[in-house]
Amino acid sequence: MKPFLSLHYSSLLFLLAVGSSTAPPVDIVKNNMKLLAETAVMRIQKLTAEFQISPNMVFSGVELIPDITLDRPVEGISSIADNISTFQVILLSLPLDSLRQINADMEGLQGIVRSLAASFHCPLHKPVAHSHLDTFLKANVTFHVTIANIALNRLQRFLSRLINSLDQLKTC
Repeated sequence: MKPFLSLHYSSLLFLLAVGSSTAPPVDIVKNNMKLLAETAVMRIQKLTAEFQISPNMVFSGVELIPDITLDRPVEGISSIADNISTFQVILLSLPLDSLRQINADMEGLQGIVRSLAASFHCPLHKPVAHSHLDTFLKANVTFHVTIANIALNRLQRFLSRLINSLDQLKTC
């Protein structure tokens, strides 16, 4: 009878630990983020292969689309959340059905970022207003394929940088 009670007791402790509201271990959260980011990169590569644009094309206003090499580097959890939020605004504004899955991946990454923030006890501020970006996207809606290509290339660079620097991430 004692083995049954000890087994029952250990199972109950396991269920309590799993069901508790504490943040999951940081390594698990980072691994989930890495896997989802790698999946999104593969989807972006497949999608951008379908509609290539000339690298010599000049398009004003693209500075509003985050470029990890020019804009904010992946410095901390807040920076990651801000960049993902901006890419979500862009993806949602483009009338391309093929972007739905990538946007769903970004929503999933945003959820993982919130979980990581909870693990590090980092407060995440509300996403900033993107009024200039919204104006740019509305004014250039007819160029949605070009904007999508630029945004996806930059998102891919951002995610690749995120994947490579995730192990060093320790700040809010």
